[in-house]
Amino acid sequence: MARRELTDDEWELIEPFLPIGRSGPYPEYLRDQFEGVIWKFRSGAQWRDMPPEFGVWQTVYNRFVRWRDAGVFEVLMDGMIAEAARLGRLRGGLTAKVHLASDPRCRPLSFVLTEGQAADSPRFIPVLDEIKVRGPIGRPRTRPDAVAGDKAYSSRANRAHLRKRNIKAVIPEKADQAANRRKKGRQGGRPVSHDAELYKDRNTVERLINKLKAWRGIATRYDKTPQSYPACLQLRGTVISMRSLQ
Repeated sequence: MARRELTDDEWELIEPFLPIGRSGPYPEYLRDQFEGVIWKFRSGAQWRDMPPEFGVWQTVYNRFVRWRDAGVFEVLMDGMIAEAARLGRLRGGLTAKVHLASDPRCRPLSFVLTEGQAADSPRFIPVLDEIKVRGPIGRPRTRPDAVAGDKAYSSRANRAHLRKRNIKAVIPEKADQAANRRKKGRQGGRPVSHDAELYKDRNTVERLINKLKAWRGIATRYDKTPQSYPACLQLRGTVISMRSLQ
């Protein structure tokens, strides 16, 4: 018998986000099908190898595709982030690296997928632009107090973007940039300030990546379709954020 992933309390958080249309699924099968999707990406197995207790594998796959195309997994992850904010468990700065952003408790806030050879620094601003923490009222919060990143993100464009949005940059200066600034003297500008204590939180992204890869379907990327992989990441992000509420 396949291991179930969700507790009853966790299912109560997720169920309201799953639409039930005239074409199904029937409410009594909804949890089984959702658990089947989790099983697929957690195990990294093929859809056709799905245990029968989750239902017919073609039905579960078709349900996943409908949820994926309707943006259900993105809304679901946003919902868990909003719940964490409502409970006062989403505070502090953010850490950005390798096309994703994390809060200090290793919970994903945004994903940006690009081709494998894409450089990291140009994706810094797009990752930040994807962050939207919804509260019970008002507009979503899109501006963190601080952003930590490694030297790969130390560019004029990134720092200017953070200054414009009044966000504290916790990014060390590259050695060649510092040398070039000193060479210019006064025209080189002031030295870059750096909060070493806040910078310690930068490793939350690496820790989050390890959590994401705990699901073999993410670590090995068996599902190579460009539509399904983001949905898989959002589903895993939902589970990580939901578990942090406990």
